Amino acid sequence: MQKVNKQQNRLFSKRKRLKKLGKYAPQFSLALDLGIQGSEDYFIALPFKRSVPAMLISGAFFAIFTFPLYSVGSVTMAESGEDLFSLVVLFFSFFWMLGWSTGVAILGLVFLAVTFGRETLRIRNNELILRIGIPAIGLGIRFHGDALRYFRRNKADALAGTSWRGDHLCFDYGGEQIEFGSLINETKAEEILSVLKQAFPKHADEPIKIDLCSEPPQEKTSQAATEMVGIETPTATWTSLSSLALIAANLIPLGGILLLDWRIGEIMLLFWAESAVIGFYTLCKMWRISSWGILFYGPFFVGHYGAFMVGHLLFIYGLFASQFAANGDMPDLSQLLVDFLTMAPALIAFLLSHGISFFTNFIDKNEYAGKSVGKQMQEPYKRIIIMHVTIIFGGFLVIGLGTPLPALLLLIVLKLIADLKAHLKEHSNLPPIT
Repeated sequence: MQKVNKQQNRLFSKRKRLKKLGKYAPQFSLALDLGIQGSEDYFIALPFKRSVPAMLISGAFFAIFTFPLYSVGSVTMAESGEDLFSLVVLFFSFFWMLGWSTGVAILGLVFLAVTFGRETLRIRNNELILRIGIPAIGLGIRFHGDALRYFRRNKADALAGTSWRGDHLCFDYGGEQIEFGSLINETKAEEILSVLKQAFPKHADEPIKIDLCSEPPQEKTSQAATEMVGIETPTATWTSLSSLALIAANLIPLGGILLLDWRIGEIMLLFWAESAVIGFYTLCKMWRISSWGILFYGPFFVGHYGAFMVGHLLFIYGLFASQFAANGDMPDLSQLLVDFLTMAPALIAFLLSHGISFFTNFIDKNEYAGKSVGKQMQEPYKRIIIMHVTIIFGGFLVIGLGTPLPALLLLIVLKLIADLKAHLKEHSNLPPIT
């Protein structure tokens, strides 16, 4: 395990240094790799070392983790019902399967990689493209031809972490050694090296001098933020557009209380549904930070967050069951649908309010700069928990005071204060990007 950790640290350190190469920084991409060779291209599928034990172990783990997904799915499809509890069970099972499927998908990709994986090399437009993956698709790295140096064949080196490759090829790039291929014999190595040296005539020149102490350029998703480093963006205040929109959205339920005779049950259901709106915009933020990262984190977040919401709904019903139906029975799905249609204007208001905050704060003020997808995924939970603790406290006040209208108004005010305070804290000035 310690050996694996050292190897991972070495890879992360190498990637961090390579990102500081400015215009020569390698470009990573996930793309189709059909092996089609153009008239000006050179393409070859490199020898790829396979391990039978790795195939068996990864296949076994994939099968073991797939079984619970199949069994839970079968049971869920067999059960049916028309009340709230049946809906909760259905959605909880669905979100659990979605989150679990993320791990199953990763294990499946590992199994495909060790069983059918391949490594390819392509030369195009003064670029060397190395891609590793399964047939037809793979993760690729593009290297600028002017910075490629000293193509050669190397022996396996356990200290360098290349023992699994056996005899392989490598080159220098920005002071780093880049390895590719595995179990390449001398004849095949000479053939490939001859093509590379002819395609990149500067390979024998002195290495390009690159200042590795300078900061790496921001990714394309953060270019606007890079231009604004050192410029203080205004802090969100209670008079800013996003705050006013939030206040307006939180006051709309007053119309339901005064005009439609909403009870505490409807109010709780509305504020619970707002959590789904927050989850939707969290996904939008994750996508803005990294359109690739969301492919992994997105399904996991939807599964985990969805299960959290389903459990939260059951918790709210357990506390305020008598407020959902006159007889205290579990409401059926048709009644829930009627309730949500009645609350549609308020839900649309919350959708617009959080949308205004997303565009005016997260996008326009570049709040996404310097954030990771993993960190962004965790942010909605704290706000939702604080907000709903306040709501539940207010709900008990409504029931305890026994004066519906004043108590419901107090609940709206308490929720508004908690929501606005969390909003202002979330969108306060961020420290300068370093």
